[in-house]
Amino acid sequence: MEKKIGSLILFFILAGAVVAAGCIGGGGTQTSTQSSASSTSSQTQKEVTLVIATPEEIEGTDIQQVSWANIVHDLIFQSLVVYTLDLKGVVPNLAESFEVSKDGTEITFKLPKDAKFSNGDPLTAEDIKKSVERYRNVSPYSEDFAVVDKIIVKDSQTAIFKLKEPAGYLWAVLASVYGAPVNVNLANKIGNEAFNRKAVGSGPYRVEEWVQGSQITLIRNPDYKTHIPFVKNKGQFKFDKIIVRFIPDDFTRVSELKAGNVQIVFGIPLEQVATLKKDPNVQLLSYLQPGIDYIMINTKKPPLDDVNVRKAIALAINRKELASALQNLVRPAYGYLSLAQVGYDEATEKELQNEYSYNLEKAKQLLAAAGWKDTDGDGIVDKNGKPLKLTLMVPLDRPVIKKAAPIIQSQLKKLGINLELREYEYSYIRKMTREGNFDMAMRAYWWNDADILIYIFHSDAGYPWSNPKVDKMLEEARTISDFTERAKKYGEIQKAIANEMPVIPLFSEYQYVGVRKEVKGVIMGIDGSIYLNDAEIS
Repeated sequence: MEKKIGSLILFFILAGAVVAAGCIGGGGTQTSTQSSASSTSSQTQKEVTLVIATPEEIEGTDIQQVSWANIVHDLIFQSLVVYTLDLKGVVPNLAESFEVSKDGTEITFKLPKDAKFSNGDPLTAEDIKKSVERYRNVSPYSEDFAVVDKIIVKDSQTAIFKLKEPAGYLWAVLASVYGAPVNVNLANKIGNEAFNRKAVGSGPYRVEEWVQGSQITLIRNPDYKTHIPFVKNKGQFKFDKIIVRFIPDDFTRVSELKAGNVQIVFGIPLEQVATLKKDPNVQLLSYLQPGIDYIMINTKKPPLDDVNVRKAIALAINRKELASALQNLVRPAYGYLSLAQVGYDEATEKELQNEYSYNLEKAKQLLAAAGWKDTDGDGIVDKNGKPLKLTLMVPLDRPVIKKAAPIIQSQLKKLGINLELREYEYSYIRKMTREGNFDMAMRAYWWNDADILIYIFHSDAGYPWSNPKVDKMLEEARTISDFTERAKKYGEIQKAIANEMPVIPLFSEYQYVGVRKEVKGVIMGIDGSIYLNDAEIS
């Protein structure tokens, strides 16, 4: 389920050297046009355009046909609900209100009477039902709604989701852009291919023009309304247009921000963070990775099949030293969830930190207990005459993890382990870990709900390690709706996993979004969710 790993950052990995038409350096794009009401009078109107730059071009505009999403989809579509900024609850967005039955198997959504898609078509409870049904047929993530037994349309404003069982994890889908309703009637009329080029949702904007390889222009939806309590502006955004430019080159993207040719830039490279913090014309917004970077261990391959060896390696990794070497652009992790995820429990994190913080002496004792000692004085421990040599697969296309690898190599050498680093593309490493063809591998995941753990640690996930007790706990956690109880359960799960250490948590990465100083009112959640409802150019 590394799906939405790309989407949240997803969750927000938001080209071309040519400046967007009408763009004015240092501020928002304001194009003046004049129209004469008579030969003696005229009226000037100012068109305000916000320009955003992202590293990657979208696959398509239809959220139900793409495998990852970015800010473009957040502007076109509108989810029924959203998480609060601290991920401690769920609040209405498109829905006027919602209610959950006592047993957690029914969710009733109430839509406003005047709800509309951005092309003016009415948006009713029947459209919500059709949208979920289409998602199940066309989305690469059709299983997202597997727990939904049926959707009952009580009336034009009321849709009742009847679940097979309580499912706390479903909120992560309902609150994401993936779960947002699309105009299915229009999609059926023009076909999926055409709809993917110019999809229609109920978000604050609709597609005007998509120039592939360059940019997409979005125009304001006059019928947009939201019920998000933490934004002041519940109606139309203050920008007539939003242009999202696709600029893959880091240097070019940042240069355009400094020059004022774009007002918001996603995917700020870490090496530019210090410089931009000093730029008086730029403000940096930061958020924490909703997940962790970690080392996956092949627990079926000697000597890593010995838990003492795995725990020794974990204790020999100095996460504070790692963070310092990475310019404190990461937050050390000792558990398997970050505070930017639903289900995070601070008490569990502290408990695991106390138990698995850097302790080289204890690590050496564990290795010795497993029979590994330096008998020849060469600095590398050995057993039965064989030195302890391991290979760590390192993703060459994940900059932060790549930079951390040689530091870990040096730290494990102090333990007496000869660690060889081998670099591959991340997709290849994922393939090798699923096939069990590795010693250790550096991996990462991004998803703002703790349910992601079931796709890594459950026996059905297909990785080397499995534990029936943990399987059961993960399955039980999925049915818990109460946020506090879920966090408590996932705390127990993390401790059970750590006890066998099939995965060594390293850190969560800080991510940065660059915003020009003249842009005011941008709101960001702790998981990187961006809200432009109150944004304006001063």
